[in-house]
Amino acid sequence: MHLFTYRGLRVHKFHRHIRVIISLLLLSPFLVANGFYYYPIYNQLLVDPLQYVPSILFTTILPIVVLSIITPILYQKILFFQRLNTLRIMANFLLENRYYTSKTMKREGRTKEKITLPKVYVKRGKYQLLVSFILEGNKFQDRFINLGATLEVMFNGDFRNKTFDERFVQYDIAINRIASRIPVSEVTVTDRGLRLMKDVFWDYISEPHLLIGGGTGGGKTVILMTIVLALSKIGFIDLCDPKNADLAGLKKAPVFKGRIFISKEDIISCLKENVAEMEERYEAMQNHPDYKTGKNFAQYGLKPKFLVFDEWAAFIAKIENDYRLQAEATEYLTQIILEGRQAGMFVIQAMQRPDGEYIKTALRDNFMKRLTVGHLEDTGYNMMFGDANRNKEFKKLDKINGKKVHGRGYIANNGELAGEFFSPYVPFDEGFSFEEKFMKLPVLEDGQTIAMDEKEELENNNEAMDTKTEKNYQLLTEFAKEKDLPVKTLRKIIYLLDERGMPFDKEENSLVVTPFQEQLLLETLELFEAEGRKSYPKAVESCLANHGLGQEQGQA
Repeated sequence: MHLFTYRGLRVHKFHRHIRVIISLLLLSPFLVANGFYYYPIYNQLLVDPLQYVPSILFTTILPIVVLSIITPILYQKILFFQRLNTLRIMANFLLENRYYTSKTMKREGRTKEKITLPKVYVKRGKYQLLVSFILEGNKFQDRFINLGATLEVMFNGDFRNKTFDERFVQYDIAINRIASRIPVSEVTVTDRGLRLMKDVFWDYISEPHLLIGGGTGGGKTVILMTIVLALSKIGFIDLCDPKNADLAGLKKAPVFKGRIFISKEDIISCLKENVAEMEERYEAMQNHPDYKTGKNFAQYGLKPKFLVFDEWAAFIAKIENDYRLQAEATEYLTQIILEGRQAGMFVIQAMQRPDGEYIKTALRDNFMKRLTVGHLEDTGYNMMFGDANRNKEFKKLDKINGKKVHGRGYIANNGELAGEFFSPYVPFDEGFSFEEKFMKLPVLEDGQTIAMDEKEELENNNEAMDTKTEKNYQLLTEFAKEKDLPVKTLRKIIYLLDERGMPFDKEENSLVVTPFQEQLLLETLELFEAEGRKSYPKAVESCLANHGLGQEQGQA
């Protein structure tokens, strides 16, 4: 048990005038110096005062002018002066709102009111402010326990937490958040997760799935690109851009070859393939010789997989008249969100606002990290951050310290209080280009990466080669490696061929292809390129039609 707890500096009545007191203290050396200088010549000064007026003005007025310029800078830059200013603000708040007790005293025939402030302490650091209010049944107790939103506005910070002990209630206010902003080059994945600010991380394993909200021009695309750039270095990413806008422009980057989906058919195919991949990951983990309940994907050597949507609402709008496709897409997305974490499958959705018309509320509640940039309406903030932030004052700030700021918003874990957020700074004015950065990224090895014993792996490879010779087919992964093609793209085409009556066999849960099927895959890719890379389903239909295997085959 602690006999004494340091809570900071106690607020007193005189702190209301602390700026005047400090100014006089700073000016006092000049006043004292003037006294020492002019006292010996006091008699001469009385005889001819006009002679000394210029020097008096110079040694008195000049320090006052200089201090009037320097003092605001001190209160803005120096922590000691910031603490004094915090005491001034708090004293003014208590007095203006009559948080004090008064006693009338009579002395020498005159009446005087004596004001006593309750025990209130402030403890200020560079990024944090702690304010403690005495309880103990005093008459202000009920008001003291409901000051979070008020303090947040008063100190231009973010109310983060409220704690109680036997005597006090303490408010934790985050301040000066812009100082925690980082450049895009420092957005990396650490052991704490994806670094978004100096002290803000997205731990996608313990806080699966990210929901990004923001109005037009608020910086939503920039923060999405920043996150994708960092995650592309450590995992696989599928990009779904139904608007055919910014993300679609990355299709030339090798790291996204076969991983960008635009049409509604391709996006639904992507969702279905990710569900299948998730199930394959679970099966691979469960069949691993070191399988243990509770271990996650990373402990089996699997890389994380991120499914990124830029404007899910735009995709739903494309299929709003097809209820079957809506149900199918929602079902696949639900499976990934509810079951994907343990297998290393995560969803990132960027929307102007997560309206229940486009994404079910129950599904939205499973996005454990929430982030906004730019301005939202009150209903938008309620959708993003829920009832825990219903009474929070979401401030609309475009300028800080007189400078225009882009990428400001809020961030929170689901069900927790939101805090001020500044998206990483991207130096576009210095020639920074996301496209150039993506073009330079190395392509990660595709497929499952569960470590195997070298001898066992060699035996499996030999068995696969024998099977290929005897049965005249080969593994899909071998075919992809031989032709330098992405397995992901080939699986997408196989899924479309299978839907149209052209099934593919499996050998020990691995897809295999015959020479004829290899021909179909290659022709489909050629047709896809010839048709301007518009639609895989159309390329598949053209390929089947060339071989007389159109709809008749699919309906057989």
